[in-house]
Amino acid sequence: MVRMHDPDGIAQALADPSRRSILEALRLGRKSVSELCEITGLKQPNLSNHLAKMRAQNVVHSEREGRFIYYSLEAPFAEVLLRMHAVASRGARRRLKPGDSADHGAGADGMSIESSALASQLLQYLLAGDEAACSAVLNNMLSANFGMAKIYLEVFQPALRLIGDLYEQGKVDEAREHVASAIVERMMARVAEICLPVVHRDCHAVLGCVAGNLHSVGVRMLADSLHADGWKVTFVGADTPTNSFIDLVALEAPDLVVISVSLENQLAETRNLLAGLRNLRDGGQMFRTALGGHFKVGPYIDLRIDEFIADDLDDFTNKVNGV
Repeated sequence: MVRMHDPDGIAQALADPSRRSILEALRLGRKSVSELCEITGLKQPNLSNHLAKMRAQNVVHSEREGRFIYYSLEAPFAEVLLRMHAVASRGARRRLKPGDSADHGAGADGMSIESSALASQLLQYLLAGDEAACSAVLNNMLSANFGMAKIYLEVFQPALRLIGDLYEQGKVDEAREHVASAIVERMMARVAEICLPVVHRDCHAVLGCVAGNLHSVGVRMLADSLHADGWKVTFVGADTPTNSFIDLVALEAPDLVVISVSLENQLAETRNLLAGLRNLRDGGQMFRTALGGHFKVGPYIDLRIDEFIADDLDDFTNKVNGV
């Protein structure tokens, strides 16, 4: 069973500089109070007060060995903190779309503390399968005028990545992962209904998953993002048969084709699909092809000049827009 954490405690830990310094120290492994004092420079009474509050909120864990008490990060919060810092380090390079709100309390690294806290809250509620609580998090973001790019990039995407990591580590079962994905998809539908395009571009994209890929949330984020940016979008969803995918592209004659790949065993079908799309281009159609998804296809696929790899929504948006 997943152990629930207090979202307010997580938010406070991310927002308070002293608590962040404690958590950063615990990233390297469990530490005693004296070790934490030496690393953080905090006085022992102040440090103990922070630890007691974070322990009560299940942000940190303590265990006694003889005369000493050692503290460590409470899973899955350890994964949350590590990934949030990785996401934050890329935040300064992120370009939000017109209409997105400014970062709320953004630090020098570019990602707002508020977004980190919201992603942490959402993760806990997704792991618990609490859709009502997840909807409340989304309502808070919409009330604060968060745009689609901010919601997807800084909250939905980090939370889902962490759940995927926990699944690979055997800490979350497949059913729980599917429940979380389904909840996020329903929330995405709400966001897409609100974030309608302001202008319409003369651009058309076809997006879908290669045959065998059942994970469509990521590529749907790309579809929603393009639609909000004024593109005409044809989204074919998960596990699209190769011949059907090629026939659809031949019929639609898009400007861009996006393919999602999640597992190594889908590479053969990916190559077949790319070969079929190249035949269409050799026959006169003009479109770019983008590949992405959980599996890193770059080392395994020979790309041509009109094809590119996208690691995530941010990378995809920049490459499509030529940033």
